[in-house]
Amino acid sequence: MDKILVVGGGSWGTSFANYLASQGNKVKLWVREKEVIESIKKFRENSLFLPEVTLSENLYPVSGLDDEVDKADIIIFAVPSKFIRKSFESLKKQLPGKTIISLSKGFESTSLKTISGIASDVLGDEILKNWITISGPSFAKELARNFPTAIVAASENPDILKSIQEKFSSSVLRIYRSDDLTGIEVAGSMKNIMAIASGIINGLGYGFNTTASLVTRASMEILKIGLKLGAHRETFWGLAGIGDLMLTSFGPLSRNFQLGVRIAKGESLKEIEKKSITIAEGVETTKAIRTLSKELDIEMPISNKVYEILFEDKDPASALKELMQRSLKIEWNLD
Repeated sequence: MDKILVVGGGSWGTSFANYLASQGNKVKLWVREKEVIESIKKFRENSLFLPEVTLSENLYPVSGLDDEVDKADIIIFAVPSKFIRKSFESLKKQLPGKTIISLSKGFESTSLKTISGIASDVLGDEILKNWITISGPSFAKELARNFPTAIVAASENPDILKSIQEKFSSSVLRIYRSDDLTGIEVAGSMKNIMAIASGIINGLGYGFNTTASLVTRASMEILKIGLKLGAHRETFWGLAGIGDLMLTSFGPLSRNFQLGVRIAKGESLKEIEKKSITIAEGVETTKAIRTLSKELDIEMPISNKVYEILFEDKDPASALKELMQRSLKIEWNLD
């Protein structure tokens, strides 16, 4: 049996680790917070990030990362994108040769790279031969409650991809394969920006007409930047694309959605981040996409308005009005 280590004890890392443990695997979960380790050991619960979920006896919280990486065959990263480079750098000598799976989503705001791009920077391009990115519509709490869930895994290595698909799939979690690593990462990252926008709409008191319009136009923005970066068009109509976009735009369990709601109701980004123990990935990605869209000369009106609201104190209601009053266009304009 493969030795599995999940790095990151937040809600998604804990939920995914617990799922694998519930399937009969012995899974180690590296957790930064001592109180979380104690909570799991004593009460079989991550009371800080995934409360009210009883965790499998096959899930073992650990704190010594270097030693555990050495022992593991499969290393699963569930680390916020803004910290992923440091994680790779600290494990630079140990990760080559391991099967690496990324649950993390986002663009790095400084390098404008996705998670696999950061890995290539730090660990070399060879690392992608053993690399898989997993994405798709999957709230941590729902997977933890064994709600049937479908996701997609992408890799440049078809053999390792099929192996993980077969090992990790079950009657609870169905995994599809893809060779479009770029598309999966772009879609999974950008949907967080759009979830913030959807939360803003909700917080302003608007309904499904407005949200559905947002989701449709948001999918076009995501498609435009994805195609420019070399992704496959069909990826954006799949689980990591429209599937995850719908989930986070209509589902109140999304951290990014909730951040948008609070912004619309008058809180500032700084106030929200001070009070929150979790990270909304869409914030970092919004900064990256603002810069990247300018470099690629792509018009991204929704993403730009989210940036203005988050970082330039733009009034959310005014931003929405400006979006509605933009110059009129044909629908399928990818220029």
